[in-house]
Amino acid sequence: MKKSRIISKKLIIFASTFLLSFLCIVGSSAANDAFKHEGYKAIISYQDKFLAVGSDGRMDWINKSGTVLKSEKVPTVAFHSLTATNQTIIAAGNKGNLFISSDNGKFRKMESGTDKTIFSLAIFNDKIFAGCEQGLLLIGSEKGSFKQQQLAIKGNIVSLCSRNADCYGVTDAGEIIHTSDGINWVVFNYNEFYSGFYLPSTFNKVFLTNDRITIAGSHKDGTPVLLFSSQGNVWTERTLNYTTEDGQSSYLTEIPHDIAYNLYEDLIILVCSNGKIMTVPSCSHCNKLIPISTVSLDAVAQNDSTMIVVGENYHVKSIAK
Repeated sequence: MKKSRIISKKLIIFASTFLLSFLCIVGSSAANDAFKHEGYKAIISYQDKFLAVGSDGRMDWINKSGTVLKSEKVPTVAFHSLTATNQTIIAAGNKGNLFISSDNGKFRKMESGTDKTIFSLAIFNDKIFAGCEQGLLLIGSEKGSFKQQQLAIKGNIVSLCSRNADCYGVTDAGEIIHTSDGINWVVFNYNEFYSGFYLPSTFNKVFLTNDRITIAGSHKDGTPVLLFSSQGNVWTERTLNYTTEDGQSSYLTEIPHDIAYNLYEDLIILVCSNGKIMTVPSCSHCNKLIPISTVSLDAVAQNDSTMIVVGENYHVKSIAK
């Protein structure tokens, strides 16, 4: 079977309404060394197009074929994150830079109240949450007026994701944060709790579905890690083994930078370094590794017909349903 057919079969795109119900940061945890190259750092699906932002202030509108339709640049800004509602797009990056666009209009700068780098964004309980370096969390609205909440954590908040009932975040120090009300946050130190059982890890991404919490990152020895939990109390590492084209058993060596989800097949999709995608179904022996490029893949977004993967050197790859 040709690789294009494998990709088409396994990367079935779920409905855009499902995407909007889980308001996650889309993009990379730029605090990690793996993301210090130039290129796109985040992408979202918005209406019938995609918006990607990059390390040199680029904001590019991309169609489903992967063609850049319109590009603008914000000088001195290094973007790291994006999120959106039905009518509003929010972008954030270095030095507390926070921009908002309403009704498909131009972006305007918002006052974040900090000069710390913003690595992650999510919308929960009708509020904007921005995860920053050194454990700082910003909480505000589309009208501005952000307040600061310093969490008792060691790392940078590199990823946030929300669903109707709660919001989760992860840090590059192996910490997992969780709130049900947007005010009180519970901190779970994964590395301390599982010391001697699992290898210490640094996290890049958290992703939520109705019944599962998924976290991706890397062990301290440089190998990839993928964690699953149903309620956030007990975590299980998924073995990232796969079978090569010549029938040999192998293990993923690339680091996952972002996560997508195929609702219809209950399939986790990891976009990774070195141009690799891994599909992770419920069957623990059925993982598949799919090479689609030679550069680092850092962010992914999808709508009801197309998946767009972006990354290093402003690479764009469109994968049709």
